[in-house]
Amino acid sequence: MAASSDNLPTTTDTPPPQTGAFVTAYQLDGTGAGRVLDDVQLHAMWHSEEAALWLHLDFRHDDVMTYLHSLAQLDEAVIEALLEEDTRPRVARFGRGVVTTLRGINFNPGAARDDLISLRVWMTPKRLITLRRRPLHAVSVVRERIDSGNGADSIPDLTAWLAETLVDQVGDVTHQLDGRLAELEEAQLNDPEDVDSDDLTRIRRSLINLRRFMGPQRDCLAQLAQGPLWLDEETKVSLRESANQLSRYTEDFNAMQERAHILQEQYWSEHNEQLNERMYMLAIITTVFLPLSFLTGLLGINVGGIPGADNPYGFMMFIGITLVLGIAVMGLLKRKHWW
Repeated sequence: MAASSDNLPTTTDTPPPQTGAFVTAYQLDGTGAGRVLDDVQLHAMWHSEEAALWLHLDFRHDDVMTYLHSLAQLDEAVIEALLEEDTRPRVARFGRGVVTTLRGINFNPGAARDDLISLRVWMTPKRLITLRRRPLHAVSVVRERIDSGNGADSIPDLTAWLAETLVDQVGDVTHQLDGRLAELEEAQLNDPEDVDSDDLTRIRRSLINLRRFMGPQRDCLAQLAQGPLWLDEETKVSLRESANQLSRYTEDFNAMQERAHILQEQYWSEHNEQLNERMYMLAIITTVFLPLSFLTGLLGINVGGIPGADNPYGFMMFIGITLVLGIAVMGLLKRKHWW
């Protein structure tokens, strides 16, 4: 189910333009397949207690309240939890339903991988409502599996599939970041000049954002695996496995952050060492030429009585004196092991 880290996908969640909150809806048939419902069919089947329905919405549109309030008849507290502006991964129980907020990798064209997309979820034994602001590739993967007949057979199973897909895609990005960091470490050993400090900065920024959300998301999945009571054991095992996998990726983020920090310290250390060597050589040159500059300045003043002014060999004598003085200064510096 995971995409290759060498060829990360772009999302095909829904073809543009999106004119309303309704994105898609499915009725699961219990065998891994499902039937796509249009808006009319969804309204007709929503109050059927036997139907397992998944409704996927885009909450940027004003008519989202038509589905959450009028169709699903959710409480105001649930709607507020689903539509809040700033979210972090969490689990909250409202009656027999559960609200959870997860984050997924942004595979939209031109997007940074650390620009995570939130997926807000309302789940009951027979209903799943998911809301997003931007297309999320993990949703497309799950939809493709249902369309092919190899998807979830129940709402809890569908939730586990979504969680597993989100975690798999985090793994893809983890492998991509690890590979790029390994390339920079290899370049640091072979030719430090090839190390791009901007690359290191971008990697560290991505790791910071991923750590910020994936740590709480791991705890969120672990908490979700502990309940509610109507979750079957297979779903709980799948959610725990996703939490364990995400825990490993979080540990990888921590390790990569340390590696990137060490690599950046090495880069700046070598950069500063090169700068210090150049400044030291300039200081040596300045020290050698300081007495010579003093002599040329002294003999260059425009007053009478300058020694050798009338001597035809005066210039050559001055050159000889400066050479002797320069060699003497260099010898003194060498004796003191300054160079």
